[in-house]
Amino acid sequence: MFKELENYFRFQNTPKGIKAIVSKRNINVGFHNQKESQIKKNREKILAELGLRIDQLICAQQIHSNGVCIVGRDEKGRGAIRYSDALADIDALITKEKNIAIAVFCADCLPIFLIDKKKDIIAIVHAGWKSTKKAIVKNTIFAMKQVFDTQPKDVLVYFGPAIRRCCFEVGEEFLGYFKRGIYRSGSKIFLDTAEVNYLQLREVGVIEKNIFDSKICTVCSNDKFFSYRKEKESCGRQMALIVRQ
Repeated sequence: MFKELENYFRFQNTPKGIKAIVSKRNINVGFHNQKESQIKKNREKILAELGLRIDQLICAQQIHSNGVCIVGRDEKGRGAIRYSDALADIDALITKEKNIAIAVFCADCLPIFLIDKKKDIIAIVHAGWKSTKKAIVKNTIFAMKQVFDTQPKDVLVYFGPAIRRCCFEVGEEFLGYFKRGIYRSGSKIFLDTAEVNYLQLREVGVIEKNIFDSKICTVCSNDKFFSYRKEKESCGRQMALIVRQ
């Protein structure tokens, strides 16, 4: 289901013409700890392997919100090279356009890929714990339904690599933030953001068999993925990208 290639992993069971990938740590595609020229070069390398140009990429500023934006040709290139021109106050992107790549950048946060298989609508969600608490994946489904009449039963969902319950130790305050996906182990508390997002998707009508999980923990697989929890400020970012070609 999740095939490893030289520079990225790719979901293999997406509908024809749709590519959903997560880059690996051997190429840092984030804005952190590198110059703009290097960011452009690294992103162009991944995009070229997918048959895409940098000006076909659209990115959000990712402020751990539940903000969702419908994008198309007018937004081409936003955030592709510079953070300053990325879409502000947004953590999820939706498009109906072919050859428009939408992406989020992660280093423990959960990237969620959404595909309306009937209407050929695609979306990408940056679901860190703050956005998960704000139900960003629900907001994205609602936006797809409102704008494109997407039916949740027709949506395919893919969870990329992220920090998992095994490694996501949190503080006592999280007991007030989450009623589900919270686990105690002795004196420690752990959060399962994948479980919370899964339950939110099921609540809005996404079918269980249509949700696919890479089940990869970025902390446990730090040799292949960046992990902010493990690396702190020296951490780079991987790109979670989806495109319909």
